[in-house]
Amino acid sequence: MSRPVSEEKRKALMEAAIDLFSIQGFHATPTQQISDRAGVSAGTLFRYFRTKEDLIDALYSSIHRALADVVDEAIRPGTPVEEQIKNVKRQVLHWMFEHPKQALFFERFASSPNITNKAKEKISFHLSALDELYQRGISRGILTGINREVFLANFWCPNFMLIHLYLFGRLQSGVEETIEQAVASMWSGMAQKEGDCRVRQGT
Repeated sequence: MSRPVSEEKRKALMEAAIDLFSIQGFHATPTQQISDRAGVSAGTLFRYFRTKEDLIDALYSSIHRALADVVDEAIRPGTPVEEQIKNVKRQVLHWMFEHPKQALFFERFASSPNITNKAKEKISFHLSALDELYQRGISRGILTGINREVFLANFWCPNFMLIHLYLFGRLQSGVEETIEQAVASMWSGMAQKEGDCRVRQGT
């Protein structure tokens, strides 16, 4: 009879893997090292994850779900689209500063071949709320001329640079001020100029 799975051990393995993958990468991190960091016996990892690929899929999916929850909770129906986009950016950055290793794991493995197609298909819907927000911005005329890829690049990419600087101790301002500057910078780079289309903005 197999021993019951411990959620505490599973969580410890995932946290150890994030620590090591974020520093060493996927291929340079043996499963034995992950088990040692998690404080479990050799081979225990495979009771929770059949392969190292299954472990990385689980990590990626978990972080995706966490970010999707942040996006969903940050959207405030009834407020102007501009404020919704800004607040989503603000809350995502708060989450990333609180979970910097997870944020950098997400950055490093978002386009990695180590993430299986099955995992990518399962999580493809997780951040659909951000796409819907972009479409509302287009329909209200406040993101005219900004395609989806540019919108997402402006939304996500600067965040990871800020997290790198934060971990190196090189932020010139405090976290709160940095977040507000990042929100303002994103919006000034994407929004239409005052008078061009703000009269078409709705909620």
